[in-house]
Amino acid sequence: MQLKPDCLVCLFDQALRVTKVLQCDESCANEVLDSAARTIASLPMSQTPPEAAAVLYPVISNILGKKDLYKEVKERSILQAFRYEDFVRQRIEASGNPLDAALRASVVGNVIDFATQVQFDLHQEIKKIFETPFAIDQKRAFIDRLAQAKSLVVIGDNAGEHCFDKITIEIFKTHFADLEIYYFVRGRPIINDVTLKEAKKIGLDEVCEVVDSGVDTPGFLLERANEQARALYESADLILAKGMGNFECMESYQDSRLYFLFKVKCSVVANRVGKNIGDLICAQQGV
Repeated sequence: MQLKPDCLVCLFDQALRVTKVLQCDESCANEVLDSAARTIASLPMSQTPPEAAAVLYPVISNILGKKDLYKEVKERSILQAFRYEDFVRQRIEASGNPLDAALRASVVGNVIDFATQVQFDLHQEIKKIFETPFAIDQKRAFIDRLAQAKSLVVIGDNAGEHCFDKITIEIFKTHFADLEIYYFVRGRPIINDVTLKEAKKIGLDEVCEVVDSGVDTPGFLLERANEQARALYESADLILAKGMGNFECMESYQDSRLYFLFKVKCSVVANRVGKNIGDLICAQQGV
């Protein structure tokens, strides 16, 4: 999905958000925003939004002298997610369809995002996630494919969200004991996306194989992946891509193995899928 004019505004808003999160003084904030404006003005509109973000965020990092801009925010997000672990597990266990409930648990964490037009409250979303209808609902088709698969690649999104992904993967393994699951993380810190560090912090590597994809954008691009990730992607029976960044990068892929799972959090993606901001999506590639 190529950049749209609204994406440029969103990128500038993200730069502003960084200055507020890191409590920059006025002089520092002005420097960040001046540099962000120049960088954004030079972006080719043929890029995807995550590719553009991968250009912008290193500029901000260099000014602030901080490689992992959202390090502390990611840590807080993980702690916040853990507070709901027992509740989510109980709801899945009480569900008449635990695999469907597990996918719902996985998508609820998608609200933990610091690079979107609209922000959502995790507490409110968790309270209603197990009853909320999906605007595009192909969970049943995905589960049917999962039952036949020998290998699954899950492409992760945000830190904190991956805590719920861990629960989902555990449910998958309970029902499909021989299923090989690979969880792709970003190759370096970018916004609040999950990296190898955050994955190992919660023991995600104890329930599946965590793979550093090598990708430096907040969305998976096969051409930017390292050799291991490319090989696993190409050989996987099924692929589950989490979050809007992955959708923005991968929605043009012609791949029937690929399913997207995310919450719509901006007008550009809402228009692309023909749904509304706040809607839940589980869709095979080609929505």
